[in-house]
Amino acid sequence: MQIKRRYLAALIAGFLLLGGLGYQLLAPDWPLRFTSPQWSTALFDRQGQLLDLHIAEDQQWRLPYQAVELPTRYQTALLAFEDQYFFQHPGINPLSVARAFWGNLVAGKVKSGASTITMQVSRLLYGNQPRTLTQKLQETRLAMQLEWHYEKPQILQLYANHAPYGGNIVGLTAASWWYFGREPAALSWAEAALLAVLPNSPGLIHPGRRADVLLHKRDQLLRKLAQRGAMQAVDLQLALLEPLPQKPAGWPAQSPHLLQTLRGKWPQQPLFYTDLDQQLQQQMTALLARHARTLAISGVHNSALLLIDHQEMKIRAYVGNASVAGETSTAEAANTTTHGRAVDIIQSRRSTGSILKPFLYALMLDEGLLTSESLLPDVPSKFGGYAPVNFDLQFRGAVKAGDALAQSLNVPAVRMLHQYGVGRFKQQLAAFGLSTVNKGADHYGLSLILGGAEATLFELSRSYAAMMQLAAQTNTTASLPLLSLQFPAVPAAAPHPDPKAETLSLPISSGAAYLTMQTLLNVERPDSEGSWRDYVNSQKIAWKTGTSFGLRDAWAIGSNGRYTIGVWTGNADGSPAAILAGARSAGPVLFDAFRLLPDAPWLNKPVTALQQVEVCANDGYRVRFSCPRSTTEMPAQRQLQTSHSFQQQLWLDPSGKFQLPAGCAPEVARQQQTRLILPVAMAYFYQPQHPEYQGLPPIWPGCEQMQEQSQTSAAPHNLRLDLLYPSSDSQIRLPLQLDGKLGQSIFRAVHRDNKALLYWHLDEQYLGQTRMPHQMAIQTTAGQHQLVITASDGSRLQRQFEVLGDPELKR
Repeated sequence: MQIKRRYLAALIAGFLLLGGLGYQLLAPDWPLRFTSPQWSTALFDRQGQLLDLHIAEDQQWRLPYQAVELPTRYQTALLAFEDQYFFQHPGINPLSVARAFWGNLVAGKVKSGASTITMQVSRLLYGNQPRTLTQKLQETRLAMQLEWHYEKPQILQLYANHAPYGGNIVGLTAASWWYFGREPAALSWAEAALLAVLPNSPGLIHPGRRADVLLHKRDQLLRKLAQRGAMQAVDLQLALLEPLPQKPAGWPAQSPHLLQTLRGKWPQQPLFYTDLDQQLQQQMTALLARHARTLAISGVHNSALLLIDHQEMKIRAYVGNASVAGETSTAEAANTTTHGRAVDIIQSRRSTGSILKPFLYALMLDEGLLTSESLLPDVPSKFGGYAPVNFDLQFRGAVKAGDALAQSLNVPAVRMLHQYGVGRFKQQLAAFGLSTVNKGADHYGLSLILGGAEATLFELSRSYAAMMQLAAQTNTTASLPLLSLQFPAVPAAAPHPDPKAETLSLPISSGAAYLTMQTLLNVERPDSEGSWRDYVNSQKIAWKTGTSFGLRDAWAIGSNGRYTIGVWTGNADGSPAAILAGARSAGPVLFDAFRLLPDAPWLNKPVTALQQVEVCANDGYRVRFSCPRSTTEMPAQRQLQTSHSFQQQLWLDPSGKFQLPAGCAPEVARQQQTRLILPVAMAYFYQPQHPEYQGLPPIWPGCEQMQEQSQTSAAPHNLRLDLLYPSSDSQIRLPLQLDGKLGQSIFRAVHRDNKALLYWHLDEQYLGQTRMPHQMAIQTTAGQHQLVITASDGSRLQRQFEVLGDPELKR
């Protein structure tokens, strides 16, 4: 340890003066208040404004001052009032100590402490024990230890952190915010002088406690400072005019849930500096409180909002749960735990609903599995025991991939996931930063894309923000820290947290991210009576909703050119509500939030990240045969796959009304034509909404037998007959009737010819015939069965299925 030579002579004199008490300077036994201080925890915005505060365990408001040196005005005032020779003495003033020692000895008790600032720090660290001679000697010993081990600015810092300022306000930082609502560095001369004299008589700050005495002490110090040349005459005049604070500025409570989360992550850290914007935080909190009042009427008691500047990947507003503004009684409003209001929803795991669909869409774009124009099946589908349905319970037969995403159709999304693979998609979600999707692929199954997984609003919003940043080609990786990165050192303070955020390197290209966000611009905006409707048309907003099973979670995440906002509405306890759908409850909040933000130009097209590809105009897949062509965009340096196509090359008669299979009617002239031919089930739902669809023409009269013979090996789009339910080799469970027997299941078939008759056989037993619509109620036993359907045009379908036994029948 380096010896401070400038104190050596003074220390020797001090030891002789104190009777050789043998202070062990090199092995101090620090008081508990020094080694383990109890701090309050405070949350600050990016400008250093105090947003929220939590009291220390000993019920004191105590915040550390962390800068290396005290503010100039406060330090100047403090030294002038308490210890003008602070930088000259070694912790005690020998002459003052000798004088006080003799006076106390004569009086038989401690009447004068001759306290330097270092001595006062010692007394504060011992907890203001009764003034006995023994205690005074202990405090003197500690003062010299402090001077031996610490620099003068550090000792001043210790004083500023432990001085009393009235009531349970301890330390300069807490006092500055409590009385004046600003940081210590921003104090005026009058405010700095008041806080310099207040620890000497902290009780005077209370209303009615001789404020005139406190004012006199402050003004006396101000005049002293002016006399010494520390402040100008004009500054003195202005400072003397400032009144004492009539009431404290008080503590703000603008982000309690974020402070709660940060305290949970770093319980020993007293001060948290974030990238929040105080004005935006206040606006978003008030906005969510207004909506909470309306949502509460419909049984929705919780909501959360996260605002991210995705250009800088910084959090600007964090409203972890709606305020109690929507409560109906004073008792409810006073109870912060009402309806789970204390829960930080932003960090809570909730069912995702459809909010993951854009990630799958982007991945498949990037692998060339589809374009935005590619037709996807939207028909009744069953995968094992899983049968997804669209939110509107309708089927469209075939729908463009971009429209399927914009309309959030469930059936195409499940089919996309089935093609892409659940396991692969789950792994890619980890790369998108969704750490909570951590169970096996078999656990989720195909429901993963419709809400079978759980995620947090924080991670989902971060992923959308990162995708926007990638789409703008401003960065290929993104991180979103909850805290700022700079923390000044402070003696004996708690260790600083490591605020490094997880770095995301998304598993998609910037071209795929851009095309996905462009598609989300087409999502239909919700119907609402809110004032946002007149505003939102003035700027582009790409957004997506999500609604969980059972109407328990409603999501809306959207981005303009600068900001990404994530909104969740629901109930913390998981209880459902009829209004809980993304577009109905979360969507209006999202667009009202964007209304509070300035317009932001939309993304520039990343030209180098995209390429123009030629596709068949009527199905959006790679060009085949002589199909009508168009161009669309896909990520650069990607190949559009050829595994899908609905193009069929046909030989037709001159009128184009009949097919002419090979060997059929050789005397008839024929023409070759490429048409969009959808499988029969897709065509059944597609054609009523697309009257321009021509479909597969009938066979030339007299050649039907030739077509019947080719049915077994025909491609799916050539088949004329299909079964909507059950699917091939599926397992079904018949309903259980009141008498305990298995009931009936409705089987549905479709035929390209609406006039065709269908003849149904189950296990070689005739069941009957049907006309359009073709439905047959079937009741049978558990086990394997074979269904055969024959049409009046000779087409034939055979389907194997299994009826599962009902467990109730075994009881």
